[in-house]
Amino acid sequence: TTLKEFSGPNVSVRRRFQDFTWLHNVLSKDFPAAVLPPLPDKHRMRYVRGDRFSPEFVEKRRASLERFLKKIAVHPVLQRAESLRVFLDSRDWNTDLAQQNKRRQDDGRLDTIGDALLNAFAKIKKPDEKFVAMRDEVDKLEENLQGLEKLEQRILKRQEELEGDYREFGGAVAGLGNLETGITEPLHRFAHTVASYAKVLNDLSTREDAEFLSQIHECLAYCNSVKSVLKLRDQKQLDFEELSDFLQQQVSERDRLMSNGRLGGSASIGGFFQQKMDEIKGVDQERAKQEKLKRVAERIHELEDAVEKSNDISNAFSNETSKEFEIFQLQKTKDLRQCLLNYSAGRVEFFERGATLWDQVIPILEAIHVDDE
Repeated sequence: TTLKEFSGPNVSVRRRFQDFTWLHNVLSKDFPAAVLPPLPDKHRMRYVRGDRFSPEFVEKRRASLERFLKKIAVHPVLQRAESLRVFLDSRDWNTDLAQQNKRRQDDGRLDTIGDALLNAFAKIKKPDEKFVAMRDEVDKLEENLQGLEKLEQRILKRQEELEGDYREFGGAVAGLGNLETGITEPLHRFAHTVASYAKVLNDLSTREDAEFLSQIHECLAYCNSVKSVLKLRDQKQLDFEELSDFLQQQVSERDRLMSNGRLGGSASIGGFFQQKMDEIKGVDQERAKQEKLKRVAERIHELEDAVEKSNDISNAFSNETSKEFEIFQLQKTKDLRQCLLNYSAGRVEFFERGATLWDQVIPILEAIHVDDE
């Protein structure tokens, strides 16, 4: 790196998986508008070939964590995060981690008034078409990726079955060689070629699972990250709309109180009877009205500030979301390009290795003496 935030251009540290989880959680709290790349445990690890302690699983997780860090490192905002600097640059990780956690506990944030008013079932009154289009685009991408994922899983299953068939086929040819004593060696060589071809097919499946299917899973998880940010953006807009409605209710209440204070037909029947009851109880109506007006005015003043702040937050979050979506689009294109390049390279290697195996066995088979009487 050339960033001045780091102590040197090259960084090499040892971190556990839980440390990556800490980094992901901290970044999500510090940069709520950022579309964070997923961690391996954030998507469906049940498709991974091998158990948690197998070399395949460990290598696949390592590669996924490396991709996570690379995406963070190229993000124009996240690359300068203090938490990332500590994660990559700390030479006393346990001490620095404890200090980071303590500081974050001391800096605990309170929920805003808008968060308290947020109704999980409320809907935005004036949806922004730009963000609606973003969500639709992500939904379509997710749908296509899910189809691709399903088809690749089917291909891998067929290749696994085909690999088993080739192994059985090779065993059958080897058994035939034991019977045909005159051509035992050529048949055994052919059987060995078939077994080797089955191994090449296994290597292809392992590679496609690690380099293609795993990255499709990551792309799907990345889509979920985008949708989470879009949902949070909607919540910010909903905060503003609900606060604005609440403010308007208080303004209407103030106007009603002021209009009810004058004799005339503007007061409601309920207000008339309430006024008579207050007179019977000896309540000073003017004083009570002024006290209520004062309370309403104070709420209006507080809400005006809250609405202004909520509007600023909503607009700022929307701007950041637009930037993040552009970053996501660029990263998505890079990921898909690399996915397909890996897939193509794997197929080329598979066919080249297979062709080499069959080319080597053809002269052996041609050398079998056949008596043409």
